[in-house]
Order: sequence, then C-alpha cells, then structure tokens
Amino acid sequence: MRIHDTYGRFDNKGVDTTSKAQVLPKADADDAKGTKAAQGDAVTVSPQAVELAKKAADTADAAKVEKLRAAIEGGTFKVDFQAIAKRIVDGG
Repeated sequence: MRIHDTYGRFDNKGVDTTSKAQVLPKADADDAKGTKAAQGDAVTVSPQAVELAKKAADTADAAKVEKLRAAIEGGTFKVDFQAIAKRIVDGG
C-alpha cells in the first residue's frame, strides 16, 4: 500500500532533529526478573519532553494531593458513593 502525501502532512517540518535526545531501552519481561534482556527496540525522548513531563506530573499531582489533604484534614471531604458504585459497575 502506498500513501500519497497530498497535503504535506508527513514532511516532518515540526520535528527538531538538531537537539540531542535521550535513548531509553525497551522494557522487557526479562528485565522484571532481573535477567539481562536481548538487544531490542528503543525509544528516543528529547530532554525537553522529559522536562515537560516531569513538570506536568509534579504540579498536577501535587496540587490535587494538597487539595484532597486539606479537605480530609478540614473534615469537608465527602465520599461520592454513587460515583464509586457507577465506576465499579462500568468497570472503570
């Protein structure tokens, strides 16, 4: 099958190939067992992507945790039993 790029969507204009990127090895089932896995696929993640992911995770999680902690300590946290039951029934 041949893909014709009529609209120029696949020309990689938005890809920065000048910066060095961090190469992370592919996780393997053997790694969890503590044995060395054979050479496999690798994922390349730019330093900017790693930094943005850390910042996003830190700020969002920290803010949510602090909000929940304050509500629990203040006695204002209410458990929504219907929402919990719905998630259990829906499987999510």
